[in-house]
Amino acid sequence: MTEIESKNKEKRIGLASDTIPNYHLDDLSKWIKNYPRLTQGKKTKEFENVFSKFINTKDSTFVNSGSSANLLMATTNLFIPNLKNKKVAISSLSWATTVSPFIQLGYQPTLIDTDPKNLGINVDHLYKAIKNENIGTVIIVHVLGHNSTIDKVVDICQEFNVRLFEDCCQSLGSLINNKKLGSFGLASSFSFFYGHHISTIEGGCVCSDNFEFNQISKAIRSHGWGRNMDQNLVDNLKKKYNISDFRDSYTFYYPGYNIRSTDLNAYIGLLQMQILDKYCMKRNELFKYYLIELAEFWSQTSNTDFVSSFSFATLVENPDEVWSHLSSKNIECRPLISGSIGLQPYWIEYNGKATRLRYSDQVHSKGIYLPIHADLSLEDLKRVCFEFKQVAKPSFFE
Repeated sequence: MTEIESKNKEKRIGLASDTIPNYHLDDLSKWIKNYPRLTQGKKTKEFENVFSKFINTKDSTFVNSGSSANLLMATTNLFIPNLKNKKVAISSLSWATTVSPFIQLGYQPTLIDTDPKNLGINVDHLYKAIKNENIGTVIIVHVLGHNSTIDKVVDICQEFNVRLFEDCCQSLGSLINNKKLGSFGLASSFSFFYGHHISTIEGGCVCSDNFEFNQISKAIRSHGWGRNMDQNLVDNLKKKYNISDFRDSYTFYYPGYNIRSTDLNAYIGLLQMQILDKYCMKRNELFKYYLIELAEFWSQTSNTDFVSSFSFATLVENPDEVWSHLSSKNIECRPLISGSIGLQPYWIEYNGKATRLRYSDQVHSKGIYLPIHADLSLEDLKRVCFEFKQVAKPSFFE
């Protein structure tokens, strides 16, 4: 028995780990003993400022999840003047709640195929869809830390006067052309759920350089009232609708939600921001190791300058067998995101039939991804790669 084989029954290697260390919880407990305000308040605004600075956008809106962040982007989009129409092109290799808010809000979504290298949106398919279907909005997903051919997507959107949104829930910290992913479109979404780059227990954020977008987002986040908006905007709304000071705090200018987070979550987020760069560097290091160790397999590549990798993607002919074998060795793996949205039951029910797409379908049937997170060591990855190669049959896009 080899040394690596003898480690089969060692510790469980999970797909994700809790990014909140015990000393952050100790710090939180000390803060709570001062009996601070726990609902949305000053710490929320402080976290928004710190996070915006990291992404290099002018402002952000902290919410209770990455899914709510996507919902907030889709809703706010409706109230920014000069929206061309409610036709939206969306990456098919995405998450349920990347797509479902647009369905729920009455948009007309078109799923776009996958790029066979970076797993982002297929720019050739996107161009044809925008040109032929008069698309008004595009939402792309930067898959597992790689940029979704963002330079070409931006050019296409500018050519056709289309609004661009970035789902960056898997790509916090990734860089291209010295810019953070999430700073290219009208707005971007991030997730701070367990196992993501940082965690606020539950949480998400919408970032934008557009003043009006940020202000309306803050209103829609909290019922649709104007309390958290810029005072000059509120004064204009009060004048427009003849609202008295007495009624101001209970006047709803937009059809909003309650998708706020809390100052408790924001306090954890501020602690997490102190170690984010270290976590991103570790994820990048592990990604590069996989590229070398699994060089004979297909793996995701891109021109992203710095890949803050979420997990390592590959294609195999026998994903169920790989999953079964790795599970028996106490190693987690999973389908690549959730495969193609076009083949998910809720989409089939909504659309009346599956949406078949050349590359997304292959990801759906063959895609698998392997663990990357800050608690993994190179020894852990050696074990993952060894066991993966025992059973995995390489596959490549056709």
